[in-house]
Amino acid sequence: MTKQNRPILDTDDVQPVDESPTTPWSSFGKITLEPLPENTAPSQGAAAKPVTLAPLAPYLQRDLAAEDQQTVAAFRESVRSDRDYPKLHLAPPVGRLNDPNGLVYDGRHYHAFYQYSPLHPERIVYWRHAISDDLTHWEDAGTALVPNTRYDSHGCYSGSGIRVPGGFEFFYTGNVKDSRNNRETYQILATAGEDAYPTRQLPPLLEGPYEGYTAHYRDPHVFERDGQWWMVIGAQKDGKKKKHRTGAVVVYTSADRRSWDFKGELDFTDPTVEGCYMYECPSLLQLRDEVTGTLRDVLIFSPQGLSPEGEKYQNIYQSGYIVGELDPQTLRFEVHTPFTELDAGFEFYAPQTVHGTGTSAHDDAPHPQTVMIGWLGNADQDDHPSWAHRWVHMFTYPRELHLREGKIYQNPVPQLDRVLPLEPTAVDVVKGKVPVLKDAGTWRLHGTVDVSDGPVKIRVKDAHGTALRITIAEDFAQLDRSGTRYTEGGTLRRRALTPNTEREFELLVDASSTELFVGGAVSGQDGAGSYEQVFSARTYFSGSKRRVRMGGNGEVLKLSYAVL
Repeated sequence: MTKQNRPILDTDDVQPVDESPTTPWSSFGKITLEPLPENTAPSQGAAAKPVTLAPLAPYLQRDLAAEDQQTVAAFRESVRSDRDYPKLHLAPPVGRLNDPNGLVYDGRHYHAFYQYSPLHPERIVYWRHAISDDLTHWEDAGTALVPNTRYDSHGCYSGSGIRVPGGFEFFYTGNVKDSRNNRETYQILATAGEDAYPTRQLPPLLEGPYEGYTAHYRDPHVFERDGQWWMVIGAQKDGKKKKHRTGAVVVYTSADRRSWDFKGELDFTDPTVEGCYMYECPSLLQLRDEVTGTLRDVLIFSPQGLSPEGEKYQNIYQSGYIVGELDPQTLRFEVHTPFTELDAGFEFYAPQTVHGTGTSAHDDAPHPQTVMIGWLGNADQDDHPSWAHRWVHMFTYPRELHLREGKIYQNPVPQLDRVLPLEPTAVDVVKGKVPVLKDAGTWRLHGTVDVSDGPVKIRVKDAHGTALRITIAEDFAQLDRSGTRYTEGGTLRRRALTPNTEREFELLVDASSTELFVGGAVSGQDGAGSYEQVFSARTYFSGSKRRVRMGGNGEVLKLSYAVL
């Protein structure tokens, strides 16, 4: 397979800032790293590749916390007044949101942190915090991390979180660049009490990449396995030439989460992603196959460098998974299910599972199903209509993951039923209208359709005409957003389905987001309630007028709806 020859891009990369000639970069001087305390000694990798810190960034002299607060105060009402702002999806109070970080369930609340750039388009990356009791209504808890130290001066990049006695611990990548754009990365610990407000513990746990890898070394995912703490990091192997650099996932282990030893690189063979130049945002977890009963290892990650292949890999960057068996001693990962995209839509990247759900649940807070949240956005695609109100991007609606015969199926978390309980409805047999959805801004439509005689088609019309077209057929599903106000990532996505004459679907529309879940399962069969494919899309409609129609040669067997 031919890989895309795109320049390597960190999805949190910082755009150039105004560096005044009156304060040249060199005037800030070189910084000498102090030795780490004994209980946070650098890993074998850090010792093997000494690091000299770059000069301080000029904007470290700024009060970035105050600038964030001022920006929120100035534009929050503009954001809230935007009809495109979601009611059920987590979105920023102002500025830019991207990767989900530090997702943790503590037994009572769900904590979500995210990459946050309040000063966008000057992309100085902070962490912001939100809290929810139901994964649907999110309370903004303020900025959690500000990139104002020598170890994260160019961004508090992605990472993960865990629940520990008395509070939480978070692990993230500190990004530093010099005036020539040379990069340095540090894996940093932040501790928190029950309020989940993190405090950095410096110096970093890991200084720089292990020998043989470039500074594209980020997104630590920390978890416990077999009585030992693991950290997996997205990495890039250092080749003699840039074209020889390839993606990797490296592993560290620890007994106390303070001193980390380099264990090696995940060793797996999958021709789909061979040659990709970077793996971002890795999550290593276990899911029990609901058909075979076998516990399987699952690696979720975001490879950079895949070229489009038919209907697959159409977005600028992809996110997906492999399933198999991992030998924890040798790190050999036997792949049973090769790389498979988690989403067939236009905007989806950097998904992360919630610690404390599924197999990571605590005994005192059971949570049987693993929950995943993704970024409903893409790198380098920030020119959204919402920026007129000074915000851009949101999270996907949280999803449960189910493993069945080596394939991941997904469905919206059941909390959606409490917020938007379904009621039966019907289609107008003459005009095909779904009248109960007239002028709705946030709504869901759930149905079972017979497609043996042809597809069922759903149209969503706005003030300018047909904005969204959905086709559900015996062997494929398709989403066409060509009539909406935003199509930067494309207008059409289509995905093959396992052939079935009956289809179950769930359509969730929340202001400017659309998520379509499609499956072939019906009541009483394996897979009922979860879906084979998901399409995520930003769908900016025109005006407040909405009309939903259903047609085609297929037959609607059941239909239910809810409107907020």
